[in-house]
Amino acid sequence: MDPSLPSLYTLSDLARLSGVSRRILQHYAKLGLLEPGALTHGGRKLYTDFALYLIQDIQDLNQLGFTLEEIRKIMVLKKAIFHPDGTYRADWRREDIPLSDADLLAMWAKTGEVLSSMERQERMIRRFHRFLTKHFAPKEVGHGFQPEPGDGGA
Repeated sequence: MDPSLPSLYTLSDLARLSGVSRRILQHYAKLGLLEPGALTHGGRKLYTDFALYLIQDIQDLNQLGFTLEEIRKIMVLKKAIFHPDGTYRADWRREDIPLSDADLLAMWAKTGEVLSSMERQERMIRRFHRFLTKHFAPKEVGHGFQPEPGDGGA
């Protein structure tokens, strides 16, 4: 097989590889979140490896609280700044992005809110992990544990 040729997958292949149901992937395709990278002579849609990354992005963004419409706009932006194989398009221009300035500003604000929330959650999880390490981990792990300021025991 020629290594310069991209791998192509059917929707069923993507479902199997990603662990996301074929029905959900069809829904994503209908919303324009996934687009085929090629078509067979018979009109069958084939997807590239980049589709696998997009599926993971869609799932992660959904879990982070982004709506499908917000995710659609993020995918529109990704399609404008990345080639179909997932490599960055260094030559992209603002005109290549079919989103309004208001859409992009809203996207910027939402990602900032999500990042702030993730940072708060990370601090909480780290404190909780230190608490568990101090009180419940095997002695070899917890030996010499020094609580940090603000641990508050948990």
